[in-house]
Amino acid sequence: MIEVRPLTYFISAYEEGSITAAASRCFIAQPSVTHAIKTLEISLGVKLFERSKRGIKPTADGHKLYKLASDLLLQNQQLEAAFIPSNVHELNLYVQPDINIERYANILELDEQLLPPQFKFKGLNQEGYKLIVHKDHPLAKNKTVGLNELQGLAFIERPYCTNRKAFERLISDENISITYQGKAIHDFQLQGLVKLGFGVAVIPESYIQKECDLKYIPIVLNNPIMRSIVLAYRKLPKSVVAVIEGTSLI
Repeated sequence: MIEVRPLTYFISAYEEGSITAAASRCFIAQPSVTHAIKTLEISLGVKLFERSKRGIKPTADGHKLYKLASDLLLQNQQLEAAFIPSNVHELNLYVQPDINIERYANILELDEQLLPPQFKFKGLNQEGYKLIVHKDHPLAKNKTVGLNELQGLAFIERPYCTNRKAFERLISDENISITYQGKAIHDFQLQGLVKLGFGVAVIPESYIQKECDLKYIPIVLNNPIMRSIVLAYRKLPKSVVAVIEGTSLI
């Protein structure tokens, strides 16, 4: 028996004409879409797409499955609608890994810069960045810090940051040299490495904690680097969209 989920991924790939776009649309990793399509091809004994550098193109069997799968999913939605109250909707949510979920308890968050063009979004918040240092660091007593004061500092790398290239380009333009002493995989680990004295780091304001061993210092820039936190959505029922668009900023 063919499961519904692989058919959903197949339909997304068919409509988008791209595995990558289908993965973004479904909020999953690209290999999951590829695996789902391959599983369908093996189960049905047919080839569903022709692949090229330009993307994917449905075969005759792909077109045939699309019509049947679309009808099946529509019937499945109608079946659920017959038993689920009309004011209840199930949503699949994706939360960007470097977002501090604890600060936004009941809202999906995503950095606007990562949004595929087919998504709509509602702005929730904007935040800047601060330099985080150990309390015994020479800069810990500063109320602010300028770019020139970053010269020669050992940093903990934050590779998942969407504004990383903008920050590195900024210090490069000012001929400032920094080194990376370590690498973090999330922001709580980042603060732990700073606390242990491995280096300093730049961190979003939403991760600031009441931590006596750490100091968070505003960075003075002519054009502050900011990031936008948004609620992203596409192809949702009108009643759900109305709720989204009525969400208040935090």
